Amino acid sequence: MRVFSIAFGLAWVLAASAAGAAPPPKPHRETACLSSGDAAEAVTMHKVIAPAEALGKARGAVPNADVLRASLCRDPDALVYRITVLRPDGRVVRVTVDAPSGKVRHVH
Repeated sequence: MRVFSIAFGLAWVLAASAAGAAPPPKPHRETACLSSGDAAEAVTMHKVIAPAEALGKARGAVPNADVLRASLCRDPDALVYRITVLRPDGRVVRVTVDAPSGKVRHVH
C-alpha cells in the first residue's frame, strides 16, 4: 500500500504540474501552499529538494507510514513540505520538512 501511495502521489504531482492544473491554494495558519506549477519551478531551479526526497525524509521520521498528502508551502521564514502520513496504528501525523535543506523540522 505504501509503495502505491507514493507512486500515485508522485504521478499526480507530475501530471498536475504538466497540465498546469491545480486547485487553488488553501492557507494554513500563516502559510500558503504553492500551485503545482510554482512547486515544479522551485524544484527545477534547485531552490528546494525534490518531492520524492522530501517524502523519503518523512518516511524516515515516521517509519512504515503511508503518505496521504504532500504540499510545498510558504512558512513565515522559508518554504516547507507539509506531508501528512498515516501511521500503522491509525494515527494521522503531519511531518514538516524544510524544503531547501531537506531537514525534518517537526513531526506532529
